[in-house]
This record gives sequence, structure tokens and C-alpha cells, in this order.
Amino acid sequence: MSLQSEVEATIKRISGHPSVLGMLVLGDDGTPIKSTFEVDETAKYSSLLTQFAALSRSAVRDIDPTNDLSYVRVRSTNHEYICIPDKKFHIIVVTGTSDGQ
Repeated sequence: MSLQSEVEATIKRISGHPSVLGMLVLGDDGTPIKSTFEVDETAKYSSLLTQFAALSRSAVRDIDPTNDLSYVRVRSTNHEYICIPDKKFHIIVVTGTSDGQ
């Protein structure tokens, strides 16, 4: 199985979960590579959540320079945002919460 088909299978598997509202795969520069959202939502989530993940990563490194951020998860009343930063790409998953949806 090629890397592209593995990525597609992973996106399909994650997106198929009932609580998942959508997901994005971004390049290391924050440029959307793949998204299940509309263009305006993709731009909003990619901009704001990559900035949030970068600040979170910086805070983790300030506390312990030998450590790194694996992922950050934020839960609001209606949604949960999961950001997984990597050296080559970022994954963002947006889910509905049982409280809000």
C-alpha cells in the first residue's frame, strides 16, 4: 500500500467516526493538503489551530527543552479540537461533544 493510499485510508477511517465533524491535513507551513471542510472553515481552522499548537509547543519546550508536544486537545461546550503537529505535516480533527451535539 502506498503512502498516499495509507493517508487516504486513515482520513476515511477517522472521518467515519460518528462524532467527527471534519479534519484537515496541513503541510509543515500550514498550507491545507487535504480537508473535509468547506474552504472558509478550512482557512479558519488551519490558521487558528496551527497558531495555537505552535504556542502550546513553545510552552512545552519552555518548561522542558528536551520535551516536545505530541498533540493538543481542547474541549469547548460544542466541539473538541485535536491538533497533532509533526515535522512534515499537521493533522487537525474537529469533533462534536456529547454535551453540545
